[in-house]
Amino acid sequence: MPKDEEFRNRAAFVLLLTTAFGLALTFLWIGRVIFLLLFASIIGAVFLSAVAEWIHNRFKIKTGVALSGFILVAFAVIALLIWIQGPNAALQFADLETELPAAARQLLAQMQSHQWGQWILHQTPGADQISSGFSFAISHIGGIVVSSATVLAGVLIVFILSIYFASEPGIYYAGLRHVTPIHHRPKLDACAASVVKILRSWVLAKLISMAMVGILISIGLWIVGVPLAGTLGIIAALMTFIPNVGPIISVIPAALLALAKNPTTGLLAILVFAIVFTLEGYLVTPLLERNIVRLPPALTLIMQLLLAAIAGPVGVALAAPIAAAILGILSVLVPEDTTDPDDPSVVDARLRIAAGQPLSR
Repeated sequence: MPKDEEFRNRAAFVLLLTTAFGLALTFLWIGRVIFLLLFASIIGAVFLSAVAEWIHNRFKIKTGVALSGFILVAFAVIALLIWIQGPNAALQFADLETELPAAARQLLAQMQSHQWGQWILHQTPGADQISSGFSFAISHIGGIVVSSATVLAGVLIVFILSIYFASEPGIYYAGLRHVTPIHHRPKLDACAASVVKILRSWVLAKLISMAMVGILISIGLWIVGVPLAGTLGIIAALMTFIPNVGPIISVIPAALLALAKNPTTGLLAILVFAIVFTLEGYLVTPLLERNIVRLPPALTLIMQLLLAAIAGPVGVALAAPIAAAILGILSVLVPEDTTDPDDPSVVDARLRIAAGQPLSR
C-alpha cells in the first residue's frame, strides 16, 4: 500500500474515532440528568430486590411473588396514610408555604430594629445587595415548597423503572454483559456483585438514619414549641439522604419559624438539630455502616461539588451512592494489598530498594 494512502487511512480512522468520542461525550452531557435518574432507579431496584430476597428466604415464597406482594403492601400503606393524614399534611405544607416568607421578613425586621443587626448588615460587604437579595429570596421561599411538588414526577418515573429493573434484572444485565468482551465478563460480574452489595447496605443504613432523624426532629421541635414540627421532621428526614448539604438545608426553615417566634425558641430549635445530626453522624451511621466501605467525608463532598456543577441538585442528591458504587468497583479492579508490612522478606526488599540494590541476589 502506498504511503500516502496509508496516511490517509490512518488520518480518517483518527478523525472517525475523535468524532465518535466527541459525539459520545455530547450525548452523555445532554442526557446527564437522565443517566443520574437511571442510576437512582438502579438504587431503587437494589432495595426492592433485597426486600424480595429477604421475604423469599424468610417465608419460602417465590421472589417474583414476594416482590409483587411487597409493592402491593407498600401501596396500601401509603394510600392508607394519605387517606388518614393526607389532608392534614397538605394543610401543613400550605401553611409552611405562607409562614416561611412571613417568618423570614419578621426575622429581617428584627435584625434591622436592633443595633447589632444593623451593624451586621452594614459590616457585610455589599450589604444593600445582600439585603435586597435576601428580600427577593424570602419572597420566593414559598415557591420552593410548591416547586418541590414537580419532583414527584421524577420520583414516579424512578419508582416505575425500579420496579421494572427489580422484576427482571437478568434481562437488563444480560444486555450489558453481551456488549462486554468475553475476557472482561468475569471482571464485570465481580464489579456488579460488589456494587450491589455496597448499595444494599448503604440504602438500608440510610433509610434507618432518615427514619431516626425524622422522628427525633419532630419530637424535639414539638417539645420546644416550634410550629409545624411534623412537617419540618419530614423535611429533615428527606434531607438526611444528602450528606453534608442536607442537614444545613433542613435546619433553615425550622430556624426561621422558631426565630420568628422568639430568639430562645430559635436557639433551642437549632440545638435540637445539632444534637440529632450529631447522633446520626457520629453514632448511628458508623454503627450501621460498619459492615460496608465507609465513605470518606472529603470524597463525598468532592463528588457533591463535582456533580453539582455537572447536574445541579440531582447530582448533589446522588453523589454519596455514586461514590459508594465507585468504591465498590475500585475494590475489585484495585484489590487491597494484603501483604504483611512486617514480613521479613518485605522488610528486606524495602531496605534493598532504599539502598539501590537489586532485589534478586
